[in-house]
Amino acid sequence: MAAKKNRRSQSSGRIRHTIHTAHVPISKREAFYALENPQAAKAFAKFIGYFLFVLIVVNAIVVFFSAQPGLDPVTSSVIDIFFTFSTVCFALEYVARIWIADLAYGNCTPTQARIRYITSPLGVVDLLAFLPSMIAWFVPMGQTLRTVINLVRLVRVIKISRYMRGLRTIGRVLVMRKHEIAAAFMVIMLLILISSVLMYEAEHDAQPDKFSSLFTGMYWAVTTITGTGYGDLVPITPLGRFIGSIIMLLAVAVVAIPGGIFSAGFVAEYQNANVRKIERKLNKSNKNTAPNDQAESDDQDEDPDQHDE
Repeated sequence: MAAKKNRRSQSSGRIRHTIHTAHVPISKREAFYALENPQAAKAFAKFIGYFLFVLIVVNAIVVFFSAQPGLDPVTSSVIDIFFTFSTVCFALEYVARIWIADLAYGNCTPTQARIRYITSPLGVVDLLAFLPSMIAWFVPMGQTLRTVINLVRLVRVIKISRYMRGLRTIGRVLVMRKHEIAAAFMVIMLLILISSVLMYEAEHDAQPDKFSSLFTGMYWAVTTITGTGYGDLVPITPLGRFIGSIIMLLAVAVVAIPGGIFSAGFVAEYQNANVRKIERKLNKSNKNTAPNDQAESDDQDEDPDQHDE
């Protein structure tokens, strides 16, 4: 009798595919679940998955404290040891993700899947999480290089987005509404450019020390349009004040456009998630009547990383 196929869907919010676990070695399958869905993994793989999550969180905390000046030598040594340990762990994770890429991107050939992971945004983040620190082991570190590495370590915080449903939802909204968002920000940039030129021309003669260039006018435009209003640059001429008033009124409408787009995107995303949840329940109810006892789940957005056993 043919081996029973256990089909599981894993999409990371953007890919839909099926895993035939009957043809996947146990070690590779558990590595996949450890990195992509610890809830479906066995004990050891589950421990590895949650350990990586905790390691990312602790790295975010340690990166913050390591930036504080005046650390004593013992604390600095402990932090260096922790960063070394984290670098090794993230390097092993990167290699493992390349290994399981053909499962994570099931619609591609193994080579295409690995290239797709390596060139993906999260793949680049995974690489930057360990490579600069590892290079520093073999290159003499000056103050500049140390500062760069400390800044690059902040990239490790982005890795936590894999485990947070809210961040994945934001990413999906950005992808779905990218054209509208780009158009909205283009309008804002045009308003900034036009208002900076107008304000520079209106205030340069009256305040040559403050409105000394178009870049100063652009700074005023950004702080005014975004509602920050530091007050360090203000128009004093009647024309400048008139232009500033018009710009502020326009900014109220223009800056609200991206917020409306994001709100509509989130509403649509959660509505789609509710529909997918209903579909999953229907699939489960039909599971026992399926010829091969197949269970197929949709994208992991409403209940991330849910897999039918």
